[in-house]
Amino acid sequence: MPTRAQRKLWRSLRRRKGRVESGLFLVEGRRLLADLLASDVRVETLLCSRAAGGAGGDVAVAELATRFGQQGAEVAWLSESEFDAVTATVTPQGVAAVARIPRADWESVRGQRILLLDGVQDPGNVGTLIRTGEALGVQIVVCLPGTADPWAPKAVRAAAGSGLRVPLLASGSGEALDRLRALDAELWVADAAGPPVYRGVDRPPGLGLALGSEAHGVSDTLRAQADRIVSIGMVKSVDSLNVAVAGAILIDRIFGDRKEGGPSAP
Repeated sequence: MPTRAQRKLWRSLRRRKGRVESGLFLVEGRRLLADLLASDVRVETLLCSRAAGGAGGDVAVAELATRFGQQGAEVAWLSESEFDAVTATVTPQGVAAVARIPRADWESVRGQRILLLDGVQDPGNVGTLIRTGEALGVQIVVCLPGTADPWAPKAVRAAAGSGLRVPLLASGSGEALDRLRALDAELWVADAAGPPVYRGVDRPPGLGLALGSEAHGVSDTLRAQADRIVSIGMVKSVDSLNVAVAGAILIDRIFGDRKEGGPSAP
């Protein structure tokens, strides 16, 4: 039976402070748990609702409990009220995992297609951009100050498994600028006032694309150091788009496929 300390820890993972202090995050939903099984991310505990996976319950939950147990994870069976107190979804599926947050650092950056999120505050947008980035060839996502935690439950759900595969790195703005220069990578900054960029643009081998918040855009620090300011170009009657939508368009135009039938070359 889980201890009071364990239940308190699991509940704390809904908040950034709890994730930072423990180095753990919560993965909810059967599809995400299947991605988790296929990843290298370490799972500490699988949380199962007795109502969902116990005798006469959902076979899928019982199967997940068996598979995670075989990989060395502790399996904790909780009452329905205990499970609901831990999870963040409105309609939980009766199973969730407590996993160790993967650690990435600048020393591990080997790719040349870098996405920087600067003050993107909504975790759903952060997760969507991580997912879009993976789909279009981004090799690492750098979260700058003011950006929502990519390991928040809403961000993890929106990333739909991409956060388990794409390295996610937290960094200060100054450090990010220094590292981009050390990697001989240009910095392109998204700004609605910039000239539009289109698919097939001549892109340098190393490139960091910075996206900012809808309200304030990219910080003055990054804008001042930009090698190029870019936008998607819109009719005058529309002055802005959701950052996840605008970011997806720019990621496709800048990092996306240049030939039919396959991903863009590094």
